[in-house]
Amino acid sequence: MSWLKRLTGSTDAIEDARKRAAHDSEPVPESTSDESSALPGGWGKPDVSDEGDVIVIALQAPGLEADTVSVEPKGSSLQVRAEGERGPGEHIKLDEALKFPEGSDLSGATASYSDDKLVVRIPKAGIKQQAG
Repeated sequence: MSWLKRLTGSTDAIEDARKRAAHDSEPVPESTSDESSALPGGWGKPDVSDEGDVIVIALQAPGLEADTVSVEPKGSSLQVRAEGERGPGEHIKLDEALKFPEGSDLSGATASYSDDKLVVRIPKAGIKQQAG
């Protein structure tokens, strides 16, 4: 199960995020991670919001190291990676692919980590609107 689905406790976390966000017309990313991975304790639910020209995904994620946080566009997916330590011998690794509509340009996406919060910002201009 993806971390978004595990955190929201829903079988359709993306649809729930669309309902919560003020940008129902904007595509919300779909997670494609391995459903069997475990979620570190202390991590909160993701907050997906519309901040004008960007979609912001914020997640309380204690234990990550800021210098390991990265985002890498791969076609119409955005690979989010980070690592850290929760305690002696307890390694944390986040490797999550967020899928967007085909043809999206995610090269302007950024990620940051501060005060135990991971924040991913995705410019709306690069997200291709789905027909329909």
